[in-house]
Formats: sequence, structure tokens, C-alpha cells
Amino acid sequence: MNIKDFLTPKNQPLSKTDEKIFKALKKYPSHMQLMTIQKLSADAHTSVASVQRYCKKLGFKGFKEFQFEFRNFLNQQNSGTNNQSNYLSNYIKVVNDFKNIDSTQIKSLINDLLQARITYSMGIYYSGLPARQLSLALKDLNKISFSASDYITASHWTRLVTKDDALVVFSISGDESGLKKYLSEALKKTDKTYLITFNDDTVLKRYFKHIIVLPGKAFVYNSSMDPQSLVLLFVETIIEQAINLTNNK
Repeated sequence: MNIKDFLTPKNQPLSKTDEKIFKALKKYPSHMQLMTIQKLSADAHTSVASVQRYCKKLGFKGFKEFQFEFRNFLNQQNSGTNNQSNYLSNYIKVVNDFKNIDSTQIKSLINDLLQARITYSMGIYYSGLPARQLSLALKDLNKISFSASDYITASHWTRLVTKDDALVVFSISGDESGLKKYLSEALKKTDKTYLITFNDDTVLKRYFKHIIVLPGKAFVYNSSMDPQSLVLLFVETIIEQAINLTNNK
């Protein structure tokens, strides 16, 4: 059985809504390891109820049962080709490639973080922890900073952001549909805007002054592991450089 067969109902046709869910699952199947029903419904631009109905069409009681069986299916598919040593080797390669990130953009980000009146950082799902980590590290440097892990909270920043502030958004896939609705106005208020992503083709690039593309897109998209550790590592390198720059002044 291939992935298409697993995700297709046996005796029922896919509705237009089902097709959206099917495409979202097929695009990044390995993300199912840590996927929530809310995240899947957002990726598919549909509702939680629609995801539940889709799972039942596949013969499962609900999303939890579907998720469990889909994980097992993916693990069986990968057992013959993936192993721990391959994963670690690929992970280390991605980490080594961090030195190839555009140094000009890195310097710009660090300078803006240190000079900003206030830094606002946000990320949802896998990107929430890196955003919080950046905010806490800046506070340790006596810089005012706020973080958010959902768009509703971040939307309250719109009236607060000024041209002297920095706004940093973390997005693994670079396809967050809510950004335009909740943050587009805030992003227009300052030139110190940064998108940190693995996707060099992101549709969000037009909203930001600076785009920093992290290496390892293929590794992240094909891995069943949580990719936020790589983003956390990036934040750590940024903060380390910021500390060194501050101490040398």
C-alpha cells in the first residue's frame, strides 16, 4: 500500500474539503508525528470537524486513531531506508551548513535586535518555542521584548509597533495563512521585520524586509522529528553573537 491508497477512502469519493486535507497530509506526511488536529485543519484551510469526518471516511473512529495508524504506516514505510545513523549524519550536515547562512542578514538582524526599542517575536506550532527563546534571551540582555505563539495575541501588537521596533516571525514552512490577516498592518510600521524559515519559496516574503532562510529544507520536510531544535540552535547562535558584540563595545 502506498500513501495515496492509505489516505483515500475505499468506497467513498473525496469531497473538495477532503481533497484539501488529503493534499495537506501528502505534502508533509512526516509531520504527522507531532501534528495536532488544529494544525492539520489550519494547513488544509478547513475546520476541525471536517478533519474528523475525513478520518471517519477512512474507517477510523476519529483523528487520534487515524494519527496512530498513520504513524505506524509511515514508520513501516521508512524502516527499510531510514536508521538512526542516517538521521544523525543528516542532522549534523544541516548544522554544519549553518555557517553558509547569509552573514549580511545575520549582522542586520543582530544590530536591529540590539538597537530596537522593543522586539516582538512570534511563531506558532513548531515555531513557538524559538520565538519565546529569543524574547527571553533579549530580556537577559536588558532589552524589552515580547513573544506570542498565536495570531490572536500577536494581533494586539498592531497599535503598539513603531518604526523603532523589530518584528521577528519564525515559520518552519513559510506558509502560515493567518499572517496576512493578523500581522500585515504591524509589519508595515517598521523596516526591522524578519522572517526566519526553511522555505526559500515562501509566499510570505513580500511582507518582510528581511528573509533569513535556514539550511536543511529537504531534511526538515522529510524528517519525522520535530524541526524546532534546529531553529533553537539558530537562535542560540544569534544571541551568542549579540552577547559578544555587546561585551566588546
